[in-house]
Amino acid sequence: MSTGNPIVTENLTKHFGRGHKRIEAVKALNLVLLPGQVYGFLGPNGAGKTTTIRLLLGLLHPTSGHAYVYGKDVQRHPEVLRRVGAIVEGASFYNFLTARRNLEVFARTANRYDPARIDALLEQVGLAERANQRVKGYSTGMKQRLGLAAALLSDPDLLIFDEPTNGLDPSGMHEIREFIRRLATEQGKTIFLSSHLLSEVEQICDRVAIIQRGAIVREGAVGDLLDAKTTLRVEASPLDAARAALGDRWHVTTNTTWLSVEATRDEIPAIVRRLVQHNVDVYQVTSQRQSLEEYFLSVVEAETPHA
Repeated sequence: MSTGNPIVTENLTKHFGRGHKRIEAVKALNLVLLPGQVYGFLGPNGAGKTTTIRLLLGLLHPTSGHAYVYGKDVQRHPEVLRRVGAIVEGASFYNFLTARRNLEVFARTANRYDPARIDALLEQVGLAERANQRVKGYSTGMKQRLGLAAALLSDPDLLIFDEPTNGLDPSGMHEIREFIRRLATEQGKTIFLSSHLLSEVEQICDRVAIIQRGAIVREGAVGDLLDAKTTLRVEASPLDAARAALGDRWHVTTNTTWLSVEATRDEIPAIVRRLVQHNVDVYQVTSQRQSLEEYFLSVVEAETPHA
């Protein structure tokens, strides 16, 4: 069963090799992307991210399960991939041609040649002034920008990006991040984004999944995942009494002037009431939400088997 959503996977599985050499790259993966979402797909190296993307694009055959794009099984209906633009493991071009000429070749091959659109895309990705330079002289970051333009040539509904900011400097990352976000908010495109730059993902994505050893171990809206665990900084006196009052319910550590309490923001009223009941003076309580990087590292650590 599938829907008309941009991406739906049902128990998508991919094994490589046989016997004791078999590698389970993707295990019974179930994903649902809604239209207009920017969806982050995260995981350590070797977790199965790129294999999943290749399955979604029909570049690999699944061992079992299905990958659907707009309700069509990509193995049985590869024509649905005309609605998809992608960058996978870096963009590849004809190095002896200019950026503009590369895009012209790709557009003509897809029967979507439109000089005005090519010029507009080169402008949008910041390559207008270098459009007539041979790609041979391009940096990795410039090639990534050109890859974004190539992925958008046919005005696809769904974009699949594998490390789209690879090779860019901080300024370039910011520009591409804003560009990708506008594709969703202003043009209604759906974006499936794999990246190891978690600060970028946190700012751009609506929803994320974390994959570890081929299986999804966490999935949800970015805000919900990060709010699930927060640290409260409590300035109170006397500290020993404050720690004793809270320590039986919350994990508490102390500094010389304040407490660090692992609790949600919604628990602040209960914490303050308990401190007051124990004759502790409370001067300030602030909530510090963990970053996506901190959350990711805690999940990966929890899911990693230890000898």
